[in-house]
Amino acid sequence: MNDDALGAECLEDAVVPEGHRGPLLDRCRPSRCTNSILGPEHLPIWTAERSSPNRLRAGPRLPANRRSLLDAQLNEVALMLKKAGQ
Repeated sequence: MNDDALGAECLEDAVVPEGHRGPLLDRCRPSRCTNSILGPEHLPIWTAERSSPNRLRAGPRLPANRRSLLDAQLNEVALMLKKAGQ
């Protein structure tokens, strides 16, 4: 772990592979991270991220807890795009 990551909550008790650089994708949550930066090159990724939850939400007989999780994902995407001024 480098000095820039000291104190990062997402890295608490994390197993970081030797030589790994960058975010741990299973732990990284840019919408709630004060260290996160959203650049123009990330906008297509976040915009595309809306399509999967929207498609799944449109499915028939979706359990309420799954719908709630998809709504949370969509809210996170909306927050990130709002932060980027989109």
